[in-house]
Amino acid sequence: MNRVFINGLKIIGLFLLGFLSVILLLMYTGVIWRSPEHYSVAAVKDFKQPVMSMEEYSNVPGHRRPYTFHLSKGEGEAYIVGIEHTKDTNDPQLDTINRIWEDFKPNVVLVEGRLGFLFSGIQDPVKTHGEGGRVISLARRDNVKFYTWEPLKQDEVNMMLKRFPAEKVALFYSLRPYLSNYRYGRPANPTKNLQGYIDSRTDYDGIRGEITTVAQVDSIWAADYPQEKDWRDSTDQFGWPKGELSEMAAYSNELRNIHMCTAILELMEQGKKVFVSMGSSHAYRIENTLKEELKKE
Repeated sequence: MNRVFINGLKIIGLFLLGFLSVILLLMYTGVIWRSPEHYSVAAVKDFKQPVMSMEEYSNVPGHRRPYTFHLSKGEGEAYIVGIEHTKDTNDPQLDTINRIWEDFKPNVVLVEGRLGFLFSGIQDPVKTHGEGGRVISLARRDNVKFYTWEPLKQDEVNMMLKRFPAEKVALFYSLRPYLSNYRYGRPANPTKNLQGYIDSRTDYDGIRGEITTVAQVDSIWAADYPQEKDWRDSTDQFGWPKGELSEMAAYSNELRNIHMCTAILELMEQGKKVFVSMGSSHAYRIENTLKEELKKE
């Protein structure tokens, strides 16, 4: 009996080892995409011209979309490509990405978001990861190094906790991916969908355990936003509900933009040609900050 049990464990162990070896091989050969690495800046910059706030941006009468512009200083260059987020493979904005890529010929890439795993040849990069998927596919094709311009989540959480209560920060991070993805359609099971985000997006020091169930989200939402639609039918496409959530969204957005601008300038200082993809609002809001910074000697 013991021999049978031991032999069974050996078989299971060999199977798991083989399975892991296959996964690692697929990652190494590029069949399976991994999330892009974070770009770690040497030090976050203090900018003479602050990044435009979301409140200021809300008063902008309008601007072109996609919103793109080119920067240069010395040997360093950057092409900022602001896209209306899309998962439509026929979206003409993707043609803009392709055209700029071929003309600019970057040697480093920064993309918005963490993206995630993808099985090349089975899953479509755009349908799975939006416009960022297209940019990463071009980078992989041309062997160009790519990163996410997002700050490390723990660093962002720590900064958020300096301004907002831990429970509300946990609520924000739980709801952010749900409300962002709602523009692509209501999930079949919103409760299950959100629970997954609660489990994965609050597993950070300072907010771990603050929100653990969807029932807690229901309770806070009902108390804080009684006039709003239920979170199950809400999107951040046109802004967050007024109150702490909208304040957190604005501040989080500000932190992300500051980190991104720092990364762009740091890479330009190294003489890199940087292709940067992001939502069009990000591109518009960071333009003056970057241009003002590049005027410095």
